[in-house]
Amino acid sequence: MKPILKKFYYWTAVTVTVLACGAMMAAAAGYLYLAPQLPSAETYKNVRLEAPLRIFTAEGRLIAEIGNRRNPLTYDQIPDAIRNAVIANEDPGFYFHSGVDIKGLLRGFYGFITGANLGGGSTITMQLAKNISFTDDNIYLRTFKKIPFALQIQRELTKEEILTLYLNLVHFGIGSDGIGAAAGLYYGKPASELSVAESAMMASLLPNPVNYNPINNPSLALSRRNSVLQKMYEQNLISEGELQAALMTPDTARRHYLSVEIPAAYVAEMVRQQLYEQYGEDTYTRGFEVVTSIDGDKQLAANAALINGLEEYYDRPHGYRASDINYPPDDRDPIGTWLEQLQSAPEYGNQLPGIVTAVQERSIEVILKDGVIIDISWEGLRWARPFISQNNAWPPPESAADVARIGDLVRVKRQGSDWALGQVPDIQAALVSVGTNTGEILALVGGYDFRLNQVNRAVTPRPPGSNFKPFVYAAALENGYTPASTINDAPLTRGNYRPNNFDDAFLGPVTLRYALKDSRNVPAVRLYDQLTSDVVLPFAARFGFKTENFPSDDLTVALGSQDVSPLEMAIAYSVFANGGYKVEPWLIREIKNLSDGVIFHANPIRVCDQCQLTSEEWEIPGPAAPRVLDARVAYIMNSMLRSVIEEGSGRRVQRELGRKDLMGKTGTTNGPQELWFSGFNREIATSVFVGFDQPKPLGESEQGATVAVPIWIDYMRAALAGTAERMMLRPDGLVDRLIDINTGKPAKPGESNTMFEFFRSEDAPALPEGQNPDRNNETDAEEPVSLETLF
Repeated sequence: MKPILKKFYYWTAVTVTVLACGAMMAAAAGYLYLAPQLPSAETYKNVRLEAPLRIFTAEGRLIAEIGNRRNPLTYDQIPDAIRNAVIANEDPGFYFHSGVDIKGLLRGFYGFITGANLGGGSTITMQLAKNISFTDDNIYLRTFKKIPFALQIQRELTKEEILTLYLNLVHFGIGSDGIGAAAGLYYGKPASELSVAESAMMASLLPNPVNYNPINNPSLALSRRNSVLQKMYEQNLISEGELQAALMTPDTARRHYLSVEIPAAYVAEMVRQQLYEQYGEDTYTRGFEVVTSIDGDKQLAANAALINGLEEYYDRPHGYRASDINYPPDDRDPIGTWLEQLQSAPEYGNQLPGIVTAVQERSIEVILKDGVIIDISWEGLRWARPFISQNNAWPPPESAADVARIGDLVRVKRQGSDWALGQVPDIQAALVSVGTNTGEILALVGGYDFRLNQVNRAVTPRPPGSNFKPFVYAAALENGYTPASTINDAPLTRGNYRPNNFDDAFLGPVTLRYALKDSRNVPAVRLYDQLTSDVVLPFAARFGFKTENFPSDDLTVALGSQDVSPLEMAIAYSVFANGGYKVEPWLIREIKNLSDGVIFHANPIRVCDQCQLTSEEWEIPGPAAPRVLDARVAYIMNSMLRSVIEEGSGRRVQRELGRKDLMGKTGTTNGPQELWFSGFNREIATSVFVGFDQPKPLGESEQGATVAVPIWIDYMRAALAGTAERMMLRPDGLVDRLIDINTGKPAKPGESNTMFEFFRSEDAPALPEGQNPDRNNETDAEEPVSLETLF
């Protein structure tokens, strides 16, 4: 060998040796530097698979799921087709390498420096390492770290454990993490039911879930899927017959929304806020399952009652606010253009967006989002008198052209088996229903549609108007007044304040029962004036009203001028319903998650005749609710509020529901700007509020009885269906006296215009001279007069 060649080989060998040693030393130094930064084995052995917040009704029906979808699976629950598709596409040597594919890394590096696409060198184990940690590192440091980490994972976990963990953590796009969630989101089925073609589509997403998404980019996704199928065949993971069948299968991926059984977005938001205050961002990842107090059937009834009530009882009678959006027909493809415009139009309430495609003499045709063209006859159009103001909608339309033009973006809704023109109401409302024994929230709707406006009016204070009067009258009863006491319905002036009645008339002396039944304003103000705020405000505070914020020198408090929320009002009326006990509202019955089990279980205070009993529903007997009102006063208030239903502004309740166990009171504020009705039987108390978010007059003809009452009726009809009538039991210490209806004075049997009235024994009037004690006094009554026999 020539000396020069010998010298060349020598120095080449030295150089290679030095470089190899240097590389080994660099690798060792890098490992020693990175090793302390690698997560411990516990990090991935016991990795907590993130899961969303799920909210359920009391009987277990899904209300909402908040957070990225996850549905962790075991290895056996992941079908072979999924495992094979992912391995074929992401890491063909998965079962043979030690967590790091050296050839793949070198190939990827060479492709990087030459600009050629030779495939990546990252194994499934390395991808898992990246998913578990290093999220805050820059891309270069993360790449170096995941190599030793992958080697460490390989030593600690089996191949089956690695693949299972990877498929439960990897992101598949559009809010789905893990194959269990992705299968349901894209195909509406569990992962175990995915076909070979569908499994290949799932695997094809992994390099880039955004760009390769079959929903956003179906043509590219189909091409990617077919490439994965070819790889599966080349690696002998599927047969040629399976390959051909899968290639011929059209893709059916589409976004499958949550199978929400009970829509209750305002309830879900209340739960979310409550958990977020305690758990922060963990609320969306720890897999909390929250069971609420919501009764699913009652919630559905509340949703329907409020939506239909706003549309039918208020919005339609005030006229049609014609569409201000019009898409003129495109000469080339009008249908295609209209469908494109409709895709971004939201759905609100029970109404669908559509575009008018044709206008006949007395009908129109409307195309919906799904391309279906519906016909709306004159019966569904004739209501659409043009809106002029809250007090004026005129003239009635004479033809369909008076209502709509071709290209108008309109709202439509079902009307029986036909379709009708609709519109999204610009007014809002709230309905909240509670159990009177424990205060559990049975149903709650905070507005027409949460997607339209997220303000929860069920917990937003507004002036209740006459809905507050019963608490003034109850304060009077506790302080020696009786339903037969008279109060002067005559002009009253205090400074610049001069209250008036709704009918602008004065009746002179009237009984408290009559004044409340007829909702007379002046007697309520005069009664408040006589009692003084020093008596009424502390009394009302016992019902849960925040009277510390009420002015002490304002007589309008008697007429409900101070803000309260529908939830506060429902709980306050529960005191009358349950015989004088103050319960607290509550919504969350139980919280649990997979790792910790049950971490909270409600144990609310409850009415004393309930707390003595242990039932399967409660793990332990709850604390007793405090008594805040004399049971006798509560019973008398039941009877006075029953008068409102029998003879007053709530007559529609009795007319339509025909039950003897319902009591309640309307409320209408000046303008009118707010409409209320709160009512109850022994088991359920429900409050309804109606008004604009920015207060303004609702129209001269509107009262609590015109909108709030019918919404309340529609809900309570469903809520009480099939239940027996339940009224408060008569307590001891009451007597009945025959009185003159007009004067409230004791009367003799046989006299006209008389009725039996309830009195606390210490407040009962003396009997007329020569008259024996009535048959219903507290000591020798044989058949006490009940609410049912009184009216």
